[in-house]
Amino acid sequence: MTVAPVINQCHWAIRNFHWHDSSDEWSYMAQGVMQVYLTSPTGVPWHSAVNTVGPGGVWFFPRGWPHAFVCVSEEGCNYVLTFNGPQAVAVNDHMIAETYAQMPDKIAAYSMGMSQGEWATAKPKVGNFTSTFFAKVDPGKFKWLPEETAVPAAVNRSDVEVEDTNEGLGEGVQVFNIRTAQFPFATRMSQQRIVFQPGGFRSLVWITNAAAIMTVISGHVNAATQGGISGAINTVPSSKSYYGKNLGPFDSFYFPIRRGYWIEEATGTEPAEVIVVFEVGNWEALEAKTGFSCANTLGAPWAYEATTGGIECPSPSLAQRGGKRSLRRHETDAQSFMQEPELETVNVEL
Repeated sequence: MTVAPVINQCHWAIRNFHWHDSSDEWSYMAQGVMQVYLTSPTGVPWHSAVNTVGPGGVWFFPRGWPHAFVCVSEEGCNYVLTFNGPQAVAVNDHMIAETYAQMPDKIAAYSMGMSQGEWATAKPKVGNFTSTFFAKVDPGKFKWLPEETAVPAAVNRSDVEVEDTNEGLGEGVQVFNIRTAQFPFATRMSQQRIVFQPGGFRSLVWITNAAAIMTVISGHVNAATQGGISGAINTVPSSKSYYGKNLGPFDSFYFPIRRGYWIEEATGTEPAEVIVVFEVGNWEALEAKTGFSCANTLGAPWAYEATTGGIECPSPSLAQRGGKRSLRRHETDAQSFMQEPELETVNVEL
């Protein structure tokens, strides 16, 4: 995965039309308003889409689909791009202007929808265009285009985000999710936003089907993960923890797939906010508190006690204690596994 915070994209600056061959793209708007443009190679669910998003809005661009976006707010735009591919995404990935400049004239003219004479006039400008990132849109020529509403490629937070009310997520936190169920166009990426009160924390969790990248939006946090690599050739234990301390705005931290991680507000006096972007559309989370801990009423507290150094779970009604207990005896194994027979009760010493 790759993360790229972009700070202070100026008013009327447009990210040049480009595409990525190996990664999908997710973006979170931290400041400003952006109008985005995306073209489909198949005409499904549309030939092209235009959407406008403000602070907290997100977009999803599938790999290989050409796209661009222009900042339309006077204060400029700050946003965080996250890519899900296994390779690092080049900052100057495929640019349409560079592609046209290197094509034979007749093919370039036809592809651009121009006559060869028109292309002959335009080609020097294209060939001399050296900006690999941004250009400036003429405000006098800018138009607010009709937006795609049936299957949008970019959505505002208020339209899709849902609060996660599950137990065991931590203390002093609010957790908000955007999965494919809320943002149907985003089939291969998703996001969890976490808002911390001073001193709040996101409890220990494993994501069993995806890696993720956390980026700080505001405030400061500490984070850690068991990020070691399993295998005999690895000289560092796979259970080794890696820490990120006092991470501030637009700092990032990588959570490998199937590694436990936690996050906490770092100062104890200020709120904080982070996003965690996953490389799948629907992540699967194993929460430590509800999955395997003394708090799991359907678990085995005596096992947790034994495997965590001999602690004592605060649930005496669930834990085995000394003295005599009544054990159920079945006459056959078949009875044990397949039915509820009448039982003989005998007392044995434990």
